[in-house]
Amino acid sequence: MKEKLKIVFVQAAGSLSETGGFRIVAGYADHLQRRGHEVTLIAPEGGAPKPRTLKGKIKNLFRSKQKPKSVASPPFLENRNVEIKIINGVRELAPADLPDADVLIATWWETGEWISSATNRFKKFHLIQDHEIFPYLPIERVKAVYNLPYYKIVVSDWLREEMVNYDNIREPFFVENVIDYEKFNNSTRKKSDHPVVGFLYSVAQRKNSPLAIETCRKLKKIYPDLRVIAFGSHAPRPEHKMPNWIEFTLKPTGKDIAKIYGSCDVWLFTSDSEGYGLPILEAMASGTPVVATPAGAAPQLVSEKNGAIISHDVDSAVKATQKILELTEEDWSRLSENCVETARRRDWETATDEFEAALLSIVNGKQAEFIKN
Repeated sequence: MKEKLKIVFVQAAGSLSETGGFRIVAGYADHLQRRGHEVTLIAPEGGAPKPRTLKGKIKNLFRSKQKPKSVASPPFLENRNVEIKIINGVRELAPADLPDADVLIATWWETGEWISSATNRFKKFHLIQDHEIFPYLPIERVKAVYNLPYYKIVVSDWLREEMVNYDNIREPFFVENVIDYEKFNNSTRKKSDHPVVGFLYSVAQRKNSPLAIETCRKLKKIYPDLRVIAFGSHAPRPEHKMPNWIEFTLKPTGKDIAKIYGSCDVWLFTSDSEGYGLPILEAMASGTPVVATPAGAAPQLVSEKNGAIISHDVDSAVKATQKILELTEEDWSRLSENCVETARRRDWETATDEFEAALLSIVNGKQAEFIKN
């Protein structure tokens, strides 16, 4: 019988939303709880972080009066067996805020800082879903967190290669991401009568939404009846000059997102940098071929059997998308079927087996297995 653990996932302020990264955390929390482990998600209340002054650090270190409050799960967690605790009025967690546990798991560079001063009674992990060396973040602090002696769990080959640069002692655990593919329309699909292309819009520079927009603009000249569907968590910025014929949905529900994916003949993934790229799997689960730049897990997931890998330029994106749009119904359907097969090749039980094995191996003192030669 497997050992049952007390596991705490530490979330950043305001992160309990239906974003790809938190969906992964919530999925593991749910499945580990179902296996008999005692799992808690803990986070500070939302708001801008306070400055990291010496006075603030001291205050944070000795704060113990405010106890975490349990809150109702967000709507998309209603059917998951997850306990969420919010620290009242706190922007940065302190050791006194952390419940007793066997395992602490940081889920963002900042949460890695928060748990650094926690006692050694915890086994400390860092679930890394992106290489968070972004220009708008304090890069040296992020690098310092990556250099902390945590057991790292990464979600893509690219991230595994990046994290090797920060830890000369331990190999990171590799647990590839997974989605709830049953929530997407993965039944047999037909190619649309008129071409339909979709993409996820983001204001983040590294997502390179302008490449997707310009690709669609050129495709519209080739296919006047082209329909373009996009969604995102922020309204399009004026400088991105999104045409008004692009059907944009702001903050769609999970059901709406599945419908959007399932309405498209091709999905564009145009990121310059990505930790994984869940939209690739989500589109494929809906039977939609993906034209993707080689960012994140795209090289692991996308091939000529289910889409195309392109370079980071408009002409390459247009050419690859055109090729798929002009396939016969039979050939397009074959691509679509391969997409669903790719999305289904991993499931939550398999991913949780790997995640759980990583935690248990360290708790049970098998660290030596992961020491580099």
